[in-house]
Amino acid sequence: MSYLIRFPDYFIFGTATSSHQIEGDNKYNDWWDWETRGKFKVRSGKACNHWELYKNDIELMAKLGYNAYRFSIEWSRIFPRKDYIDYSAIDRYKEIVDLLQKHSIEPMITLHHFTNPQWFMKGGGWVKEENIRYFIRYVDLIVNEIKNVKYWITFNEPVIYVLQGYISGAWPPGIKNLKVADQVIINLIKAHNEAYNILHKHGYVGIAKNLIAFKPSSNKKRDINAYRKIDIAFNWGFLDGLLNGELKTLRSTYKVESGELDFLGINYYSSYVIKHSWNPFKLYIDAKPLDTGLWTTMGYCIYPKGLYEVTKNAYEKYHKEIFITENGVAVKDDELRILSIVRHLQYVYRALQENIDVRGYFYWSFMDNFEWDKGFEQRFGLVEIDYNTFERKPRKSAYVYSEIARTKSISDELLQKYGLDKID
Repeated sequence: MSYLIRFPDYFIFGTATSSHQIEGDNKYNDWWDWETRGKFKVRSGKACNHWELYKNDIELMAKLGYNAYRFSIEWSRIFPRKDYIDYSAIDRYKEIVDLLQKHSIEPMITLHHFTNPQWFMKGGGWVKEENIRYFIRYVDLIVNEIKNVKYWITFNEPVIYVLQGYISGAWPPGIKNLKVADQVIINLIKAHNEAYNILHKHGYVGIAKNLIAFKPSSNKKRDINAYRKIDIAFNWGFLDGLLNGELKTLRSTYKVESGELDFLGINYYSSYVIKHSWNPFKLYIDAKPLDTGLWTTMGYCIYPKGLYEVTKNAYEKYHKEIFITENGVAVKDDELRILSIVRHLQYVYRALQENIDVRGYFYWSFMDNFEWDKGFEQRFGLVEIDYNTFERKPRKSAYVYSEIARTKSISDELLQKYGLDKID
């Protein structure tokens, strides 16, 4: 078996999850509160029951040969109440880290993946700058309790969190206010900077930023302007604020105190075509998925070249080490999942060939999970979950990705069957 694509020895192949989406019974966070109040049609409940089956899941990861795992710690498990620390929950996360390291799986820990303790949100949450201290107290506790972790991520997709929770109002806390949204973004940057100063003493610190390969619908000036506006506000405004001190949002530009990243995590899923809209309620922007003919059940298409495009742009802008911290597809046909993995990795390899400093790739997700407001129907997992029995069943894609992870290569056979003939 010959290999046309061979990744560097240092390159890691992992999978990713988040606490609320797989653990189950996270009853102290704001999502659980929304679920119980009927804000969503489906409740997370036991989710994948990972909180009880974590040993089985880690053993399965090891058997499949994945050598890294990105997961999040549930803040509300650690601090179910403002002034109470649940050390049994900390011990469980310690055991998870120990088991991963025992199996030579590199842990990457995310400290905030969309969910917040209910008490925190009832006290104003991220809208109030003075509440940052509660997050910092949690960060300081975790990094001093859980030792020997090399990679830390402060926030997952902060712009998505703000967009859904404070602009569209689709997620908790359900606010629709651009001014409030901007205040939250500013406070998240401040929280990251304070957390970085603590975490950097113990390891490498990054942020997981969702990037979309936006494209203007035409060469018309108004479409180009709409594209630039959303590209800056969604993709680069937060990072420019964090790293350069100039935060650009849909509403305004702010001077903020700049901070630092040791690496940039890129979460990439697809591309959208942007045109000008005359509708003020759409902020004069119309966005539609780029149609490649390869549709996911999430309603957007598979566009592997976009991963290369956003990774190249990010590296040229910030010159930071990069991890692809999320990339995956929700599909009914597992063959399409394999195609997606192979083709996206072809473009990661192209980036490496151009000396773009990509250090690893994490497929989203290790297993099927609770996909937030979309419930359990979206199947992202390499491992299929039977939500009635919690049986884990690796799909064919799990074994294909296993071969890639073990060999750090993509074989001729995989490229011939699933790959792109031409990488432009």
